[in-house]
Amino acid sequence: MIMKQVFPATPSSFGLKRYTMPNGLDIAYQTKAEAEYFYRDIFEKQVYVKNGISIRPGDCVFDVGANIGLFTLFVHTRFKDIETYSFEPAPPLFEILRANNSFQGPKARLFNCGLSNREKTARFTFYPNSSGMSSFYADINEEKEVLRSILLNQMEKGMAGMEDVMRYSDDLLEERLRSETYECRLTTLSGVIRKHNVKRIDLLKIDVQKSEFDILQGIEEEDWERFRQIVIEVHDISGRADQISDMLGNRGFRVIAEQDELYAGSIMYNLYAIKSAATQTGTSPLSVSADTSSSQQLQERARKYGEALKRQKQSIDKRRKEK
Repeated sequence: MIMKQVFPATPSSFGLKRYTMPNGLDIAYQTKAEAEYFYRDIFEKQVYVKNGISIRPGDCVFDVGANIGLFTLFVHTRFKDIETYSFEPAPPLFEILRANNSFQGPKARLFNCGLSNREKTARFTFYPNSSGMSSFYADINEEKEVLRSILLNQMEKGMAGMEDVMRYSDDLLEERLRSETYECRLTTLSGVIRKHNVKRIDLLKIDVQKSEFDILQGIEEEDWERFRQIVIEVHDISGRADQISDMLGNRGFRVIAEQDELYAGSIMYNLYAIKSAATQTGTSPLSVSADTSSSQQLQERARKYGEALKRQKQSIDKRRKEK
């Protein structure tokens, strides 16, 4: 018999939709399909604590682009005495985030704002049926291409019913990307550090749909030493993945890039950055020997990515011929 892990129940969520996840955690959600997808990524695949990323008791974690708060919940339910700062600009998602984290107490700090390179307000496009794609830099054609890549990869993997789904993909994408707009407040990471007297940030997780570079630009130079680890979902537009990798590398981080096979053929990557031992001890980063295992991992990922792209192209060509 499989035992479910039991967590404290959240208080009343003011009529929000509720769902009990496979580990027994009761949550409020925006859409059930997304909640299940977030659960698999965060709790099962643990996409934010891999490639050397670690969380220790007493760490300080910044969850930027918190959505409904599952990564914040993951951190608090898996590790002891964690302090979190969670940022979500979309008002509907922030209400769910607040409901899901209401039992965590003062160590879970929630902010109904986004982060950027300066303080301002900006128009935020919210997709109720695809909330994870909501953005300050909305581009419906880019969003459609990402979703279409996911659907194609699901079909390539033999997921049941995907051929029927693809027949109606245009209508599906239109519904998934129906949008609302909000004027949202933005501040900077260094501004938060100053206001709340943050001494260190052990893990900075950023998943913000094309605002990632703005957020890093909002870190003042003297604050970079406070960061130990960073995980960023990057939209590789105009070489942004390399640009951010160079930015982090120049500040003493060792960076690993990875693309989930579900996103093969899209512009979306994850970057995992860990402050090098040399930087942490105050010696020159040049004295650290090359990590050959990381290099081999990157080569293997590149090979698999190339194979996935080839299969996807063959599939697209085949469907075009059938039409």
